[in-house]
Amino acid sequence: MSEGWAVANTPGMPATEESLAAELTRLGVREGMTLLVHSSLTALGWVCGGPVALIRALERAVGASGTLVMPAHSGSLTDPRDWSRPPVPEEWKPLIRAAMPAYDPARSPTRETGAVAECFRSWPGVVRSAHPHSSFAALGPRAHDVCDEHGLDFGLGEQSPLARLYDLDGWVLLLGVGHSSNTSIHLAEYRAEYAGKKEIAQGAPILRDGARAWVTIRDLDISSDDFLILGADFMRATGSIQSGRVGAGRAHLMSQRALVDFATAWMSVHRGPPVPTPEVSIREATHEDRAEWLRLRSELWPRSTRDELEAELEPMLGHSRCTAFVAAAGGGRLCGLAEVALRDDAEGCSTCPVGYLEGWYVEPGLRRRGIGQRLAAAGESWARAQGCTEMASDTTPEYPESPSAHAAAGYQKAGVTLHFRKPL
Repeated sequence: MSEGWAVANTPGMPATEESLAAELTRLGVREGMTLLVHSSLTALGWVCGGPVALIRALERAVGASGTLVMPAHSGSLTDPRDWSRPPVPEEWKPLIRAAMPAYDPARSPTRETGAVAECFRSWPGVVRSAHPHSSFAALGPRAHDVCDEHGLDFGLGEQSPLARLYDLDGWVLLLGVGHSSNTSIHLAEYRAEYAGKKEIAQGAPILRDGARAWVTIRDLDISSDDFLILGADFMRATGSIQSGRVGAGRAHLMSQRALVDFATAWMSVHRGPPVPTPEVSIREATHEDRAEWLRLRSELWPRSTRDELEAELEPMLGHSRCTAFVAAAGGGRLCGLAEVALRDDAEGCSTCPVGYLEGWYVEPGLRRRGIGQRLAAAGESWARAQGCTEMASDTTPEYPESPSAHAAAGYQKAGVTLHFRKPL
């Protein structure tokens, strides 16, 4: 929306720093609050002084003892694989991953957080968290409490500024925006259990020991599609949102802790109960598993022919240097597999032989339940019994979730390739 729209939608006189501060105080913003602000400047009408006036008004409302927090997300530093607004040609993507400048809290611009948040991130005294996608900026005595130690994995979860705001019993202020912009509800997504909850892998350029590195990040597949409905239900059920006019726009003030607690329970009901984990046993594969093993193998390597898959099965059974483990869910049905072999030429490994984790797969609907880690552990035990003191594994960009799965099982990336190692 343009400044022309803001002028046309400003009844009476425009907002000023002084008028905005007074309206924020009437709404319920108090000195000493730790306050997370989401805003749309144009939705407040024409503001004399623009973002600067609004930030100064917020500072006045929370006082010297209060802490202001705003999102400083930088979605342009995500993996171009997932870009849709706009997408980029496939042949560009390797170049983007190789050349995208690393995230820098002092320089990386925000994306789609609004003019106020973009102005705030470089405001004197502001601290910005270290996450390349989901950073937050904060100003005030609790700024470091909020922004320090922002974990790389699960960027809006338990190691995020959102969780620290929850611990501090902070508040959320929506200025001219609705609950679809209310990032605190994402914290509830990490805490709730619901159908379809799944882990994904992302990527980002960061500085590591002073050098640029492209890293894989574990995260949840999150969505704000139902946040408007959730927010309306929160208002009706609790009546705890304080609403009023700020400038020419509508503002809503609420306890972040109350919101997150409500949203966590709400999602468990309205997004549906999680699919129960079946009783799963881990054992070595047998000839009776042939049909199910081939089915899982074809899901893992869909480009292979049945003859190719069949040819690879026989050596896994009864061979002294390789074996296969399966996750059996009952009734002869398998939901996962792990193939392990002894190798004398694994990349970067110093001992021979090395236990090599080859095919490793769990059905998508049963991931993030520890089945993959149990399969890997079975393979590691077998390798240890063969005298191995190290495990190795490889993957390819075709399996974006694989690096996070390896990390969850205790494997560390070795070198610049998608190669992983783990001492036994």
